[in-house]
Amino acid sequence: MLLRIFVILVLAAAIVGGAWFTVHELYIGPEERLKADRSLPPPAPPPDPSLEDFEKCMAIRNSRPQEVRKAFEQFLREYPSSTKRDAANDILGEVNSAEFFSTKPDASNTYVVKPGDALSRVATRNKISVELLVHLNHIDSRYLHPNQRLLVPACSFRMVIQQKARRVVLYDGTKFFRQYPFAAWPGGDRKDAIRPKQAGRVTEKRAFDEKGIAVPPAHIAYRDASHLILVSIPGRSLHTQPDDPNAIVQRPPGGGIGMAPKDIGEISILLPVGAPVSME
Repeated sequence: MLLRIFVILVLAAAIVGGAWFTVHELYIGPEERLKADRSLPPPAPPPDPSLEDFEKCMAIRNSRPQEVRKAFEQFLREYPSSTKRDAANDILGEVNSAEFFSTKPDASNTYVVKPGDALSRVATRNKISVELLVHLNHIDSRYLHPNQRLLVPACSFRMVIQQKARRVVLYDGTKFFRQYPFAAWPGGDRKDAIRPKQAGRVTEKRAFDEKGIAVPPAHIAYRDASHLILVSIPGRSLHTQPDDPNAIVQRPPGGGIGMAPKDIGEISILLPVGAPVSME
């Protein structure tokens, strides 16, 4: 009798133990392992194979602009997904800008003023902005003189507003020119501030001095003025965001994107009215 009871107890224990083992393996164990996995730090990302070549590019950063540009353009072609892509574009943009604004006149980029020519006519004919024509040629007058030689580089600037990256990118035709970070984003950190892709154009440009008085394109202080670059995409015009947080900000109707003074000054000179604008 005692032996029978013992056998029954052993069998019962085996059944209960087996059931517990099955439940643990099927339900409890996986859940515990999942919790343990979640508590572990994320795995380290694989090493970026582009870092060594990026350092090589940085090592020649003070070389001739043509060499620096060639090195960084090649780096960006070879490593389009590099973690250093933005840094490379920043440096490439600085080189492009410095080289563009130091362009020297030659037979291919010089225009000889004809009788009856005006700044706006010469700028329109050569598809550049009046402000750029004035800036490159150091013109301090609204009037031109026959046989006057003007530097008019061949360029076709357009602007791309990158909402997620929060920057403005200028292209000369299809070629990257420079990127500029937003200083103030109208939507703050709200996700609904990102809008669908749109296309438009620059409709108007305005410049003001510190007293709010309009600064004409031919004025020597134009680049350092406060700017409004109005575009046909609602709420996406650009305005100067002063470095002083307490300064009065002149915003376009419907709000807009704030840009650092030095950045919007350059953008305003490069972009003519009518230049294409896209938002992505």
